[in-house]
Amino acid sequence: MGQAAAQGAGAGPITITIAGPGGQLSPIAVSGLKNLGDDDDHRIGSAFVGTLRRDLELSGYFRLIDPHAYIEDPQTSGFELGQFNFADWRSINADFVVKGSVGAGGPGVKLTAYLYDVAQQRRMMGKNYSGDAGDVPRMARRFADAILEAATGQKGPFDSRLAFVSTRGGRFKEIYTQSIDGQDLFKLTDNPTINLFPGFDRSTRYVLYLSFKSMAPALYLADLQQRREAKIDSPHGRVIGGTLSPDGEQIVASIERDGITNLYLLTRDGAEIRQLTDTSGINVSPAISPDGATMAFTSDRSGTPQIYVMSLAGGSPRRVTYSGDYNTTPAFSPKGDKLAYQSRNNGRFDIWTIPVGGGDPVQVTDGNGSNEYPSWSPDGRYLAFSSTRGHNSRIYIMMVSNRKIISALTEGNGNDSCPAWSGWLGE
Repeated sequence: MGQAAAQGAGAGPITITIAGPGGQLSPIAVSGLKNLGDDDDHRIGSAFVGTLRRDLELSGYFRLIDPHAYIEDPQTSGFELGQFNFADWRSINADFVVKGSVGAGGPGVKLTAYLYDVAQQRRMMGKNYSGDAGDVPRMARRFADAILEAATGQKGPFDSRLAFVSTRGGRFKEIYTQSIDGQDLFKLTDNPTINLFPGFDRSTRYVLYLSFKSMAPALYLADLQQRREAKIDSPHGRVIGGTLSPDGEQIVASIERDGITNLYLLTRDGAEIRQLTDTSGINVSPAISPDGATMAFTSDRSGTPQIYVMSLAGGSPRRVTYSGDYNTTPAFSPKGDKLAYQSRNNGRFDIWTIPVGGGDPVQVTDGNGSNEYPSWSPDGRYLAFSSTRGHNSRIYIMMVSNRKIISALTEGNGNDSCPAWSGWLGE
């Protein structure tokens, strides 16, 4: 799917600031796309607009203005600067308006979208996209990311994928993937057993997960491009978990024998590179930093489960958490400067963050339900996590800066857990 950027006009971008939970959201209108050919039923334009509205809503920065309040008809007005009346949008108190066009004639879809600053009556940013009709929702996600970049200075997280565990298909735990806005649901596993702990490499080509489908637990590396997978097991004992390096070339596996669990660095094919931990206790929940150099993990070597970090090249682990007596499932932020993890209190878990170098931990969930398995968005502004704050376990998204829970990312029957938020697609 091709893309060319149209340059914004005028002075520098407006910067949106959120004061905190319940802070003022910026009103934005998303106009229908003008049909330039072969979208008379507006099916293609509506797919773009619907996806874009959902993503902007999930961003936590915008208040979407009801389309029933719009004055102009996008099919009779223009979408380029000077072809429409800003007063029509100022009268409904829009700070921003998205306008554009779609043409579906010839070989595929050509789509143009612009972001306008209503008060300053200028175009902030524009993009041109081309592809098939099936690419249109992804065009919308990429434009949502571009809107956040234009308005806040930082690219949004929506051109990405979410992997998670769900019992929605019955009583068994299966691995699914979907877009962040809930579209493109794909069932990765389909077997009458338990599948857990999915994780992506940076390219989103591979998903590593744990499964009991061969009766004993083992890791499986699924190649989404080739639609095949390889089993990762070990002569050292039972593989009970693991994580994939960002470049997809290495795996850190948790391997258990006689009640003792240690971590091993493996190649993508499962060949051993080196043993990373060597204690008589439990070393589990490995996570690898974005630069591939450092590992965080959970160990009970101090008496209770705590978070440690160490170099993947070897060396002595350094303890990071000292508060709480049960801390686990560390996850590196995209910059590699923070860890999110879950900590147990009164039988329930909450999500906390802490600098990788140690320091004061910050509780980011509110004690409502049990909150587990944090995973960072690729821009580092959000955390996905599973929570029982509703009747069933669901995946939620939270803005880290103000600890505001924006929305559930999953819905349906059964329980959803173990989210893994991928990096940006195509990077």
